[in-house]
Amino acid sequence: MAIEEYDNMNYWRCPPLGGPVPFKHCRTTNNGLPCLKMPDCWQGKFNAIQFLKDNYSEEELKTAFSPQPGRLERLLELLDKYSREKSEE
Repeated sequence: MAIEEYDNMNYWRCPPLGGPVPFKHCRTTNNGLPCLKMPDCWQGKFNAIQFLKDNYSEEELKTAFSPQPGRLERLLELLDKYSREKSEE
């Protein structure tokens, strides 16, 4: 099965974005890796779990599905970075 086989299929509502998206978005949105929610969203359309096993290494899957920092954590990191840059000036 080619990795692009399902790229043009649309999901009616992407939970993070709130609108329809093609599968290609779901398999590449996480720095070229699948979205954390991809298996949940697509499992009813095709065997998404098998697709992941067939097309990604164990290391890639660990990277894609490890806990991601939330919005608050990212905002705090940006504020910390900004304050360090300001103190260096």
